Amino acid sequence: MPRNNSKSNNFLKYSGLATQIFISIAVAAYFGKWLDRKFEMTKPIFTASCSILMLVLLLVWLNYDLKRKDQ
Repeated sequence: MPRNNSKSNNFLKYSGLATQIFISIAVAAYFGKWLDRKFEMTKPIFTASCSILMLVLLLVWLNYDLKRKDQ
């Protein structure tokens, strides 16, 4: 009986996506923290804004990628 590999392929694809999102947000937060230290900010404004900006960019990219694959 042949095994259906589509479920395992989807699992690998989306686990890779989760890893990519996590690493991207972590890098953005690290960069924001570096900016906060460089400009001696009392509140973590750059950390928050870089993290949120990266999250928005990743969601836009994911939306574009999923729409492109549907066509």
